[in-house]
Amino acid sequence: MFTIMTFFLTTAFLPPPSIPLSIPLSTPSSTPTFTTTHTFQPLLPSTTPTTTTPTTLFGILDDLKLIFSDEGKAKRKAYEDAQLKEQEEALAAMKARRRNPSKMEEYDKEVARRRRTLREEREVWNFQTDSGKGDPKKEWDRLRGEGKIKVGSEMERDKGSERLGSEGLVEVRTDERLPYIDQGWVEGEEDEE
Repeated sequence: MFTIMTFFLTTAFLPPPSIPLSIPLSTPSSTPTFTTTHTFQPLLPSTTPTTTTPTTLFGILDDLKLIFSDEGKAKRKAYEDAQLKEQEEALAAMKARRRNPSKMEEYDKEVARRRRTLREEREVWNFQTDSGKGDPKKEWDRLRGEGKIKVGSEMERDKGSERLGSEGLVEVRTDERLPYIDQGWVEGEEDEE
């Protein structure tokens, strides 16, 4: 009975096509040994032309190429020029206000109006810190019912930040809009045991 030794050959271990490969078939010592010779033929590449399209990978190297390419340099220069122009216009407006008393007076009135509006908006929330008026939740509910305060989904959201089902971000911290934010928890007599 012949015992055949099996070789698992992969393309990495194949000899060049011109060199024959001998695979001995081993047998017990009482039987003769046979040798077979086979010449391997390499796989030839396809004769039909294939078209490949380069894939653009957006990695850090591609970003650096874009930044330092001529196109990237031109875009960066245009951005810097726009920023510089905006700053120069703001500086020219400030200088014009300082030279003209009526423009300065108008500017001061606008600044005072914005500050007053912000102060009034903030004074609505004073109930959060007044611990002597009772439960701040009652005042919070009343102001919310009157439409003076807006919280959560009532607030206007930034449309540019809508992603993956999110309605978008709001411009303020929503936790600061809750009734007990500045009170904290204080252990009372009913809690002691």
